[in-house]
Amino acid sequence: MASYTVVVTDHDFENLDIEREVLGDIADLVTLTDDVGQERNDAADVLAAADGVLNLRYDIGADLVSSMESCRIIARYGIGVDNVATDTARELSIPVTNVPDYCLEEVSTHALSLLLSLNRGVTTYDASVETGAWDRDVAAPLSRLSSQTVGIVGFGAIGRAVAERLAGFGVDIITSDPFLSAEDLEGHDAELVSFEQLLGRADYITIHSPLTDGTRGLFGPSEFEQMKETAALINVARGPIVQGDALRDALDAGEIAGAGLDVFPTEPPAPDDALRTHDNVVTTPHVAWYSEEANAERRRAAAQNVRAALEGEAPENVVNGVE
Repeated sequence: MASYTVVVTDHDFENLDIEREVLGDIADLVTLTDDVGQERNDAADVLAAADGVLNLRYDIGADLVSSMESCRIIARYGIGVDNVATDTARELSIPVTNVPDYCLEEVSTHALSLLLSLNRGVTTYDASVETGAWDRDVAAPLSRLSSQTVGIVGFGAIGRAVAERLAGFGVDIITSDPFLSAEDLEGHDAELVSFEQLLGRADYITIHSPLTDGTRGLFGPSEFEQMKETAALINVARGPIVQGDALRDALDAGEIAGAGLDVFPTEPPAPDDALRTHDNVVTTPHVAWYSEEANAERRRAAAQNVRAALEGEAPENVVNGVE
């Protein structure tokens, strides 16, 4: 008989075979909801019985964390932990873990895909050809990529992976990260600049910062005014880092030339959200992280962290300072 109860707050997986493979001999798995985004009124009662929690996108606020009297770990299926009350968990000595490196290749490649699509006018040409046209000028003017400057906001693991992939294209790479010094960039083909300098110099800006109080709404009217009229913004990080209304206004006013968005302030965006259909915006549905390999890797890593905590061992990648 299993000794523990592990609650999976939410998931969109076909099944929980990976989790059962890792935890099945020591824990019963209980699913709070298998409909991502749907809340349960009795969530606190279910979580009160949890020895461990596996979390995708369910909002685990301070009230829910406080109900977890038996919980030994909250393990996120991903990188960001903005949907978990990490401070409350720390006060209750509950470690919160993430999986920081499961999709480095996928996210960095996706950012580059959006950038290249914008640089070469791919979606504009594709839509034009579908209508029967054969017109070079529909996406003109286009600039040679090697003549461009790419600004990377946030030079952590993913930002650095983006820089590595961009290096082969001959672009100039600049980055802004308040937690780094010039010495931290040694060995990387990137120049550390202030955020304001990056806004003014970059032809493409790609965001790779976590969502925090300091980055929420980071890109608003003032920031778009400082960008080049020919510049494009790429966001594969977190939607609320960019103020949606301000981005729409900037695009409509010609303050910037385009955007590549994998994430939105509200997901999914409203059916009438102009960013869905804007001629100068390339969109994907929050899939930058996705590959079959990455999905399996994050699930296994999160489950292994839960197992470690239940067996009295130290889990990996604790983000809230609980030993």
